[in-house]
Amino acid sequence: MTSPPHTSPTSAPKTSQHNESRQNPPPPLATSLAGRHIAMISLGGVMGAGLFVGASGAIVTAGPAVLFSYALSAILVLLINLLLRDVALHAPGSGSFLNQIRTNLGLRTGFVAGWSYWLLWVVTLAIEVMAAATLLEPWVPLPYAVREILVLGSMTALNLLPVRNYGEFEYGFSCIKILALTVFIGVSFVLLYHYNVPVQANLMASGSLLPHGLTGVLAAVPTALFSMSGTEIATIAALESGAPDANVIRTTRTVAFRLVVFYLLSIALILCLVPWTHIRQGESPFLYVLQTFHIPFATSAMTLVILVATLSTLNSGLYTTSRVLFEMAGRRDAPRYFLRTQPKTRLPVISVLACSLAALVVSICAVVSPGSVFAFLVSTTGAIIMFNNGLMVFSRMRVCRIALWRPWLALVLLTLVILSMLALPDTRKELLLGAAGLAIISIAAFVVIPGKRPRLSHVLRDQQPD
Repeated sequence: MTSPPHTSPTSAPKTSQHNESRQNPPPPLATSLAGRHIAMISLGGVMGAGLFVGASGAIVTAGPAVLFSYALSAILVLLINLLLRDVALHAPGSGSFLNQIRTNLGLRTGFVAGWSYWLLWVVTLAIEVMAAATLLEPWVPLPYAVREILVLGSMTALNLLPVRNYGEFEYGFSCIKILALTVFIGVSFVLLYHYNVPVQANLMASGSLLPHGLTGVLAAVPTALFSMSGTEIATIAALESGAPDANVIRTTRTVAFRLVVFYLLSIALILCLVPWTHIRQGESPFLYVLQTFHIPFATSAMTLVILVATLSTLNSGLYTTSRVLFEMAGRRDAPRYFLRTQPKTRLPVISVLACSLAALVVSICAVVSPGSVFAFLVSTTGAIIMFNNGLMVFSRMRVCRIALWRPWLALVLLTLVILSMLALPDTRKELLLGAAGLAIISIAAFVVIPGKRPRLSHVLRDQQPD
């Protein structure tokens, strides 16, 4: 991106509101989260139904070669986390990844990044609410709409607790998911050791390790990548800890590594234990493995795990959207009304309630207008993920000039994912709809932030003493 011109007399008044927002910063949030909370909140936003159920779609698309799809996605996730760590190391105090984008790439870019990321998570919240309501049907014999309200209301209540208490709840949710994956991996190894499992026959069920060729591998990459997305939440949660930069550096290093190990190992074991051609899209491959070997209580246990994973993602997502809205309000990219906090707990109560209401509205759209409004919103998510990942890469390039192979490799992989999305009709349509959504937000950025404005990084640099 090219740099905008330096501040001129005509553009100076345009930045007065943003200068004022820095001179009158938003009320501070609590700083009671520990490093373990931040790590689990980050994992909570990732390890959801996208892994426990969504993996079936990737396996069906690519066959055994789906491991290459997950490996490519894992490399990209690791790189993005390394880039976030680099920014925290070389530009301490830069805050969340959204603030890093705003600081390094400009106010309008920050506006688009913030609102698109907020929209991504609001849509995700609605999807998770609907999934949880469906999973609760055997245990809660109430109308579907009532179950949705109960789920969303419960998670909203958790997010209205003091942030440390919220962190403990999310820590528990994420521990259950990690324990479930660990047990699954352990049971899988026992099955491989004690049963005469035809591993080669399972892998070669269709006669080839590449049943759909390289096209299938690339086609499965977006599904794999989107199921791994969300580790950047650590940069948002770290702002409510006593040492934000240190926690970002530590969490971005450890969370991504744990994520890669769990994903790759569990998918590899599934492929070894059962013929991949027997896996059905939309059904949990984890549950299918356990049922195939007649593991007692497998159906109930895995359904409960998937429910906990869904609630955990919902819990982390509501936390994330509320903090993003609070941060945007502090930069005047959103109404200042959302800066109101509860005096005792320093929680952004208005932001939490507003995000919960937004998720409810989107879930209502799924019922009222499933083929138009809701379908459009869901279709935008893939492009938004790619867009924000790209901005993280460019932001790191402006902050740090060392080890430039990392951002360049990340850009190559992002380009590869985009090309693979363009190659298939369904994902091509999603990418184009996502681009349209981003264009709408960009137009709003030019309306809200009129005139030529200096990058915030230039303003801060000019304010530094010689």
